[in-house]
Amino acid sequence: MLYKSVLTIWDSKETSGAAFAHAVEMTRESQGHLHVLCPAFMTVVSGVGYPFAVFPETINPEERAAVTQRAEERQKEARDMLAKEGILYTVETAILNRDELPALMNQTARYVDITVLPRPYGPERTETDERITEGALFAEQCPVLIVPENISEMPETRAVIAWDGSEQSLRATKMALPLLVSADAVDVVIVSKDQDAERHEEIAKDIGTFLSRHRINVDIKVVAHTGDRMSEMILDQARELKASLIVMGGYGHSPLREFLFGGATRDMMKESDIPILMAH
Repeated sequence: MLYKSVLTIWDSKETSGAAFAHAVEMTRESQGHLHVLCPAFMTVVSGVGYPFAVFPETINPEERAAVTQRAEERQKEARDMLAKEGILYTVETAILNRDELPALMNQTARYVDITVLPRPYGPERTETDERITEGALFAEQCPVLIVPENISEMPETRAVIAWDGSEQSLRATKMALPLLVSADAVDVVIVSKDQDAERHEEIAKDIGTFLSRHRINVDIKVVAHTGDRMSEMILDQARELKASLIVMGGYGHSPLREFLFGGATRDMMKESDIPILMAH
């Protein structure tokens, strides 16, 4: 069971290189197909459709020429990198208004098995990268693998599942099965508050049973909540276990609530130096 259809982006940023390379390797391993989006942005009147088969008349001709050139340059870069890889691929330009990014990513990600993206925070990243990630993450039945820029290659997999019994964490675990079944070790980490201890014992049994039926041997670790942020506790456990992959649900609350009040999803994407597979 492998991911046969992989989606990624190419935006000419150095920090996107690790995610692009990993998308290529996943495609090669599965003998599948890689689809690359090369986005370029312009300012248009709200409501104008995308991607543009014919440019709206409201767009300045100089901007039109510049954004077309930018998209075509990225497309050529991606094709040049892929030409020597020996995999099946398509490279598509997408010229659009930044406000339309989430909808484009959501629509495209629905028809692939997994989306591989760079970490949306850090060097070279902007609000645009966050919109790309959120759009992909809210696609139905498609996980998102976030690859930090420091990952030169993916080592043998030791996976940590950040488990809380939610629909999001269950969906992420199911969607991560192609990686979990081939992992060298899988640990389930549950961060528990005292009043939730009994419930967490039950959900630990449930996820352990589910994974065992896929012939995945797991170690389950229940960690007492210390008052630290949830992301810190998950990352501390993952680093202690020398994990090379974290599996977790994404946006248990709405993105707006996470933006206003903070949340594990945003914190993990900002702070993790370990690849994260997320599903909403």
